[in-house]
Amino acid sequence: MASVNTQFSIAVHVLAAIAHYERAFTSEILAGSVNANPVFVKRILVKLSKAKLVKTTVGKSGGYDLARNPKEHFPLRHLLCGQPSNAFAIHTYPKSKGCVVSCNIKEVMSDVLVGTQEAVDRDLRRTTLADVVSTIKSKSG
Repeated sequence: MASVNTQFSIAVHVLAAIAHYERAFTSEILAGSVNANPVFVKRILVKLSKAKLVKTTVGKSGGYDLARNPKEHFPLRHLLCGQPSNAFAIHTYPKSKGCVVSCNIKEVMSDVLVGTQEAVDRDLRRTTLADVVSTIKSKSG
């Protein structure tokens, strides 16, 4: 199985935590919420900061806060920070000349991928951070 890039879901996680609790957090506290390596979470927060999705406050009471209200137009598509939102990738193994499936699968899957990618991008443009936080609140009782 190919490795999975979890940066997008971690970005949504940390932003949802900030939005849900309506306060700033340090990267260490956010890493604890994700239950991930603080260095990895910090790298994602730096990307979110460069994308102007979070603002950073330095000092003793510093941390990361949302750069804008999550109730404003804040689609999840913005959280990709310039990365493609590929739902899946086509393998790069060479064709097996004696197999009709092997000789044609990449072209066929390319067509499938285009439609899938358009659907994913459409959904990410439509779903906002406020939607995620609202769903979390409804599930927590």
